[in-house]
Amino acid sequence: MNKSLAFMFVLFIGACASSINKTEFVNPVFNQPLRPLSRSTGYTYLTPTSIDMRTPKDKNLVAGKGECELIENTQERIILKCQYKWVPQKGVLETAQKNLQSSDPIIREIAQKTLEIHATIYEKYYTYKIDKLYFDSCLTIEETVYEKIQARVDVSGTSYYCVTPPDDYQSNIKIRK
Repeated sequence: MNKSLAFMFVLFIGACASSINKTEFVNPVFNQPLRPLSRSTGYTYLTPTSIDMRTPKDKNLVAGKGECELIENTQERIILKCQYKWVPQKGVLETAQKNLQSSDPIIREIAQKTLEIHATIYEKYYTYKIDKLYFDSCLTIEETVYEKIQARVDVSGTSYYCVTPPDDYQSNIKIRK
């Protein structure tokens, strides 16, 4: 009886630890806004259950949002499986609707594709891993996006972001040259 009680206690503790890892990041560095290191990428905000991406031109304009499940949560890396949807900017859908009536077949095709993109919910896997200390105030985070297309998974992009490193990172990681 004591063995079964001990086994149940271990299972309970494991379940509690598992739920803690699903509600907060093991490494708090992933709680920071991810500042883009390129002009073609916008700010990204992560939680264990969501992703919020902003436009490259304005960090206040939402480009897309997703509801996520935290798949992996370690000190060095997180993986989120997200149901992601692009958020149209003001006037985009209205313009596309009007362009469906165009006499130009290319304009109609672009309008149709624009409407499809904004109506589709994409299943994507986002991997964020700590890369290197770029300079004293920038710890780089590498983002790799995997997209499920029919029966296969393809890499659809890689981006790099900057976060403020904790004080102890500055003495433990070599600076990239």
